[in-house]
Amino acid sequence: MALVDAFRSKVHGEVEIINVFDYADVKPCVDCGYCKHKPGCSIHDRFGEILTKIESADAYVIASPMWFGTVSGPLLAFFSRLQTISCGLIFRKDIRHRWDKAGVFLMTTGSKWHSMAKSVETTVEFIFSHLDAGLIDFIYATSTDQLAASKNRQATVRCEQAAQRLNQWLEDKASGRFYKYLYNSVNYLSADENQIKETYGTSE
Repeated sequence: MALVDAFRSKVHGEVEIINVFDYADVKPCVDCGYCKHKPGCSIHDRFGEILTKIESADAYVIASPMWFGTVSGPLLAFFSRLQTISCGLIFRKDIRHRWDKAGVFLMTTGSKWHSMAKSVETTVEFIFSHLDAGLIDFIYATSTDQLAASKNRQATVRCEQAAQRLNQWLEDKASGRFYKYLYNSVNYLSADENQIKETYGTSE
């Protein structure tokens, strides 16, 4: 939360925090196949109301401690429910990527080692791709066993800078200036030629 607070101190607009630990009754996806044919989910719990909030947001901040080399288990289970979006893109064909949102990832880790971010960044890119979010930054406060995240000036300053970049991106989007300049992993970009033109424009 130290990183979240540093980010929130500089970002403009309304901010809502959803703590997955407050939604322990939200079950993970069970791959039942329901959303392959129909939008929504066969599990009737509070995730439906959260999905509505997710869909209406302009930007997302995913914040997590590192657990076993990736995001926390509850967070991963929580986002598994985005399977309904996967099925909308792949099977139902009632959803199309527009890449008109923005995303920031914040993580704390107790230690630091070589290539520690490979697994977690692949997972987070996959989540952000479902949210149609281009990436502004991945920010880590490492070695928190020795230095608390709140005292990690490099990490907190980067959070503030990421918020300022988000503010600029939102201004560009609102004013109609070209704003689809955030990073999107090529692993998740559509190969559909018309959609690529719609998203990125042409040289004509």
